[in-house]
Amino acid sequence: MTANMTALHLDDLIADGTIELFVDDGGLADDDFEAMFVKLTHILDRVRSRNLSLSAAKSEFFMSEGIFAGGKISKEEVTVDPAKLTAIVEWKQPVDALNLASFVGLTGHFRDLIRNYARIEGPLRNLLKSVPLPQHYTKSMYRKAMESFKLSDKWTLDHMKAFLALKRALVSEPVLKAPRWDGSSFIITMDGCKKGFAAVVAQRFEVVHPNGTTTYKTHPVGFASKQTSNAEQNYKPFLLEFAALKFGLNKFSDMIWGFPVEIETNCQALRDVIANDKLNAAHCRWRDGVLAHHIVDVRHIPGKLNVVADSMSQMWEGQDRVVGDGSEWTVSEDWEAVTGLVNDVFGVLMEHFAGEPVFKEVVEVLQVLESQADDKLKQKAKVLAKVQHGEAGHWGRDSVKLALMDRIWSPKLDESVMGPRGAREGPNAEGGSGRVVKNDLLAFLL
Repeated sequence: MTANMTALHLDDLIADGTIELFVDDGGLADDDFEAMFVKLTHILDRVRSRNLSLSAAKSEFFMSEGIFAGGKISKEEVTVDPAKLTAIVEWKQPVDALNLASFVGLTGHFRDLIRNYARIEGPLRNLLKSVPLPQHYTKSMYRKAMESFKLSDKWTLDHMKAFLALKRALVSEPVLKAPRWDGSSFIITMDGCKKGFAAVVAQRFEVVHPNGTTTYKTHPVGFASKQTSNAEQNYKPFLLEFAALKFGLNKFSDMIWGFPVEIETNCQALRDVIANDKLNAAHCRWRDGVLAHHIVDVRHIPGKLNVVADSMSQMWEGQDRVVGDGSEWTVSEDWEAVTGLVNDVFGVLMEHFAGEPVFKEVVEVLQVLESQADDKLKQKAKVLAKVQHGEAGHWGRDSVKLALMDRIWSPKLDESVMGPRGAREGPNAEGGSGRVVKNDLLAFLL
């Protein structure tokens, strides 16, 4: 049952404050145990009377604190969900100077919020100063020198203390703030490179100065980072940024869904892609997933200002893939199959009724009828595909598919007739002057 349908069954309990719903999460709380028990009784009675169901695996009762809508809720305060801080908490000890420079660059962005920052950061900065750099160097020469400067035999207890102290500072006040759901925008800043994706979600907070003036300062409310998969490493630069955005929105969706979202990117092409209607089928799905959020602004920021996300995406440099590094999460073009979103209704029904001959026979009959209907639609799609190809010239496969989707729809539209490539049509086919038509561009199964 969808969240909207559930809300219809609980509308009066939502209105009187018995329960609160946020997207597909529901929660109820009270300062008094007896009052709380009365609320819970009302909810369970309603669930039973309306034949609703609760997932035992997703239900928790009688807690003093809990995770709700992307935040950690307790009687005293609202804080950040610890799961939104793993990118910082699990940042491994730097293996070379390049990785250390990324970490120091990240913390330096918040130096005005970290008390005694220069003193804490000192040992790490001194270690970076010891890297032997040539007097005149290019960007590639600098990177090579930093990567080759290994830290395993130079890392001391003082370095570890500084490293841990700065990590602790990043995930606590005053750098980190708890999210607010008062209509304020969430700002998603991300970066994608061949080694990793990173995203930071932030909000603007009011600051009242001693002289009475008021300004607004942006504080992070969550960090996320992952190592790229084998497929993602081969993405073009703008697709790396696109995938990083998809990753960030996915990671923070329970926090930001339904609220205004501002996107900051240092990739101008990404901004153009989001507004582009001429994308292939997979990238259209990515874009639709992005635009499903309440996006109110997409703005370009120079790369040199994208310090936080850029540093976090670089944290995976020199790191091997291990379980839990996020590389198993992917936005590759086969994401539907990976997540189990495969349209095989009859296969599911046949498996479900495998031990019931009567129902199994009914499913088999329906499958035959469906196949006959598919054959008719297949022929119709083939004709339409030829028309589209003839009118628009030699399109790519995805372009033909998108054109067909405006005219005809079926869950099997992705399948195509993979006949011999270069099959010729027309009266002069054997003579070599007929028009060459690729079957996988022309005939789409439905």
